Amino acid sequence: MRSIIWLGASTLALSLPLSAVAAAPEFYGRINISLDRLSDYQDGGLPGALNGVGAGNSPLEDGWFVESNASRLGVRGRAPLDVTPLSVIYQLEVGYDVDGDSDTFSTRNSFLGLGTPFGDVFAGRYDSPVKLAEGRVDQFNNTAADISHYFYGQRRNDDTLNWESPQWGDLVLRAQIGPGEAEDVAGEEKDGLADTWGLSATWNPDKLYAAVAYESSYLELNNPALAPVAVAADLELLRGVLGITVGPLDLGALVERTRIDPDQPGQDRADSTSYLLSAGWRLPPRLTLKAQAGRVDGDDFGYENDIVVAGADYQLAKGTKVYGLVAASDATLDYPGGPRQDDSGNLFSVGMEHKF
Repeated sequence: MRSIIWLGASTLALSLPLSAVAAAPEFYGRINISLDRLSDYQDGGLPGALNGVGAGNSPLEDGWFVESNASRLGVRGRAPLDVTPLSVIYQLEVGYDVDGDSDTFSTRNSFLGLGTPFGDVFAGRYDSPVKLAEGRVDQFNNTAADISHYFYGQRRNDDTLNWESPQWGDLVLRAQIGPGEAEDVAGEEKDGLADTWGLSATWNPDKLYAAVAYESSYLELNNPALAPVAVAADLELLRGVLGITVGPLDLGALVERTRIDPDQPGQDRADSTSYLLSAGWRLPPRLTLKAQAGRVDGDDFGYENDIVVAGADYQLAKGTKVYGLVAASDATLDYPGGPRQDDSGNLFSVGMEHKF
């Protein structure tokens, strides 16, 4: 009887289209939570820090915090279609606020599209090519010392159309465009197909990673002059990345140029440059020692910061680790028409991450 049932099921499966017997979607997630102590240390990403200084507010924070660090839940998959050689590709991913002090869910990388012989084409909310170009050089990714403190280009863009090439040898190309969807930006309507656009190229042979990426977009600024008004501005980002593995040692470098050009007579263009050097030393079977140093040179924005971080990860299992880090910073803030502030700060963080 079992043989008959098995034979019938096998015959049915063979008679169905390929898409009907495709692999099941993958359910995945990550929970990362930490206890952080900040003392005159930057709280939040670089865009918020620059905006804060421009508005006369300090981006530095003091206190104890329990933080959820990019925790997420998602479903993703790729399945062949009846129309060969096409595949459907999809991902639904949400950020999950584990500590409970913000919205429970937020949209992360989520899309629907087609896999083709010429690459993947998909639409949704997705990381910019500049952000994706970082590779794995950030030794403190998804922690209180994440490189979002140094770099403006850690952007996840809404309403995007994306193309990712097949892997041509060791080379992968990416392109992204995003319409402004008639958004009003300080009285200027963004109604083009590619009001935001970006390109990147990554080269990833064995033990080496190199990338270059560019993004052109827009934002709204507050003019600090009296009387304050909202001003539309063009945003340009250019990033270069290099990573190399030498035995158990992972070395990385990243540099990024940010340019913001207000669309208002008499307001000057503002430039900043951010730098990063990182190193990770893997000590099998469970320990990794890490260090990172970065600088934000944003004199045009009234903000400069030097940050040095050291820490360690200890792997408890394949998907579970505990970690600790300490950081020191030296921030200089020049408020519009106000005083100059020079503060040395520090950060202490211990956390745990579980991936499934």
